[in-house]
Amino acid sequence: MKYQKSFTCTLLSVAIAITVGCTAQAETSAVKDAAAPQQIAFIKNCKVIQQRAMTNDEFAAYQRLEAIEQQMQELHLPLGLFEVEMEQYSQQMTELAELAHQEDEYSIRIDKTKMVEQQQLAEKIRGITERHKPYFAALEQKGDEISDIADDFTELLEKEAPVGGFDHIQVISDPDKTTECYDEGINKLISRN
Repeated sequence: MKYQKSFTCTLLSVAIAITVGCTAQAETSAVKDAAAPQQIAFIKNCKVIQQRAMTNDEFAAYQRLEAIEQQMQELHLPLGLFEVEMEQYSQQMTELAELAHQEDEYSIRIDKTKMVEQQQLAEKIRGITERHKPYFAALEQKGDEISDIADDFTELLEKEAPVGGFDHIQVISDPDKTTECYDEGINKLISRN
């Protein structure tokens, strides 16, 4: 009986982790400015150490990155229902787990009816997860593409980076709005620790 509870919790944990990851990717790509970014700011210790216009190659790579991120956001849209269903079932699974297995100082009680309900709910969760597998696969593929394009963009930027290094880079759409530390109005693309 412990195996079923552990398997169900593991399945639920994996599904939630995938959902959180997808949500984070979509939210990252959702922060966009309508104007085309024209400036790159290299920042170190919360100070702009260099700000310059993007080269044509950098801007082309940035546009490819934005396009693929937009595709990622569009792929994420159908997963909204999945997130809602998984949140609902997660709560139900937690409640059933508490009802199916109760312990106190002197005894352990197992409610077989609740365990059957828990198993049925686990099957529903598996079905929902299976239905959404194509979306997860597509998101994973787009995530890999974003990573490759971001690496290319990073390489281009680092060719023209300040000699003393930097902590992070900001792409600035409005050159009149320069910031020295991360501001949610500006996409922070690359971060160095």
